[in-house]
Formats: sequence, C-alpha cells, structure tokens
Amino acid sequence: MASILVLNSSVLGEGSVSKALVEEAVHRLLEASPGATVIRRELGGAPMYNFSIPSGLRAWFDYVLRPGVTFSYSEAGPQGLLTGKRVIVIESRGGLYSEGPAQAMDFQEPYLRTLLGFIGLADVTFIHAEKIGFGREARQAALEGAKQALAAAA
Repeated sequence: MASILVLNSSVLGEGSVSKALVEEAVHRLLEASPGATVIRRELGGAPMYNFSIPSGLRAWFDYVLRPGVTFSYSEAGPQGLLTGKRVIVIESRGGLYSEGPAQAMDFQEPYLRTLLGFIGLADVTFIHAEKIGFGREARQAALEGAKQALAAAA
C-alpha cells in the first residue's frame, strides 16, 4: 500500500498558499492511489525565510538525517537509504527566486535538494508559487501556475 507523507510548514493556516497547494497535491495523489495512507506532520512556518528554510523544518531534517536509519557510511562515502521514493516540494515565495537576478539568493531549493539527496531521495520535483507578495493578481497567477505544475507532476 502506498503512503503519502505530508509535511506542512506554514504559520498562516488557511491563508497559506503552500498549504492550499499541498492539499491540491494530496488530492491528486489520492486520485492516482486511492488506498494510500496519508501521514501528516505540521512543522511551523516554511515559505522561504531569509533565503532558506525556517528552523522548524531544519529541526525536522536534523531528526530525520540519521546514520544507519536514513543514510549509511561506506568506503565510497555516505549513501542514502531512502531510495526509490518520489518527492514533491511546494515552495511559496513572496518574490521571484527561481530565475533572474535574485536566483543567486535562493539557498532554499539547493539546500533541500542536498538534504533530500543525502538520504537517497533523488526523484524530486519542485513546484514554485512565486511573486505572491506582488499583489492579489500575482498571487492568483502564482496559484494557478503551481496548480498546473502539480497536475503535470501528479
């Protein structure tokens, strides 16, 4: 039986862009795997904070990255033990960081790719909802674009 691990990291509750998109992703994944078990974890706020991830999400990774559990050491170096799993990461951002001049300030996505890859999670799709701080129309466009990307990913 398939399992879906949902990590929500938003302090905005129902007003959260990322939380709404996570629910959209869960809905689509359950359509594809109707009997899947959904496991939910609330980790505090996680849009891009100061160009990276907030401490609640970082603490979760500190707990999960464990030698002998999620990775092992070998003569060739560390090896991730969570292979063959798929990950969808939904990132909400007030600005535009996936391209253009501010891309150099995006430490969030490369950091998450590194942490996930370290434990063997290489099949990672990033969904961006960017420019949500640019006003109501930009927020709506970000949501619609992210929903289209989710439809393609799910």
